[in-house]
Amino acid sequence: MVTHHYKRPEKYYVTPGETVVVKCGASECMMSMGLTNKFMPVTILDNGYGQMRDPQVGHDYSMPTPLSWISCFYEDTDGRYGTEVYEIGVGHTVTHTSGRFYVYVDGKKLFGVQSLRFEEMRDEAREMHGRDIPSAEVRFVENSRHLPTWWSRSVVVPLDTEIREHVTRTYRDTWVDLPEYFNLFAGRQHLKEV
Repeated sequence: MVTHHYKRPEKYYVTPGETVVVKCGASECMMSMGLTNKFMPVTILDNGYGQMRDPQVGHDYSMPTPLSWISCFYEDTDGRYGTEVYEIGVGHTVTHTSGRFYVYVDGKKLFGVQSLRFEEMRDEAREMHGRDIPSAEVRFVENSRHLPTWWSRSVVVPLDTEIREHVTRTYRDTWVDLPEYFNLFAGRQHLKEV
């Protein structure tokens, strides 16, 4: 006899200003727009509303809509949360290269400040902190899994993240561990470069 175990959906608490990918629910609003069970990027607004974004061009898609009409969003004493959030930290850009580390300032990616090596971008962000730019942070960026390739998703890599390494006579490989990415490759340095 096969037993089925119910798994409670994970809660993801959202904050105004962030963009997440959700699977649209079966509300009357989503059904009338033909979006039921489709993945959509949604920018979280204040007061329980969200702004759906057009997956093709990134512009606003319709008017701001109550989050509960878009997908499975609820509220408790800790804030608003969704149970159908599939990606966090998504953005529409044609200038990203998947699998790289970037420096962001005030939540915006700096053009051209990217590397396969976390340590290089960490040093850039720390240098910006020294120039009184406290919002500089490093993010790992890759293509969205649910949206077209011009959408990326990013995760902040804390500047004090522990770096593990493996050194041979010719190169030094590094890795970092994040809640979203265990054993994330953080760059190779050929020792002749030192």
